[in-house]
Amino acid sequence: MRKAGVMDLPDGVVRQSRVERVNGESVDARQSSVGSISGSAVSLRQVAVRQVTSDQAVMSQTATVVVRGQDLELKDSAAVLAVGQNVSVERSRVFFLLSPSVTGPVAATFTLPAAFALGFGYVVGRACIRTLGRLLS
Repeated sequence: MRKAGVMDLPDGVVRQSRVERVNGESVDARQSSVGSISGSAVSLRQVAVRQVTSDQAVMSQTATVVVRGQDLELKDSAAVLAVGQNVSVERSRVFFLLSPSVTGPVAATFTLPAAFALGFGYVVGRACIRTLGRLLS
């Protein structure tokens, strides 16, 4: 596996490499480990990546910590945080999913409705504990 620091790709391919950062208009990465990827169109297959920022990203058999963009497509992949305008999920796991439009059977652990419910429960629980504290004092 080749190792590199920063790669600026006008239209390029990253194959079997370990790279800290990739920037480019169109990025195609295969069987690589990347710190962060930034580009208009990003295609990833069997890649471990910390952060992806793209207008359009297609990920297959990829593990991502954070992925952000307009149109995101995850196939057989995993992400900790996915934020996008349109997200398509197919046989993938997402821990935090923030999107107004999601297609596919989502296996999200923590979604926007769950976040609101958790926040509401926290506020109500805290108010109840304060009230109980005042009554017992």
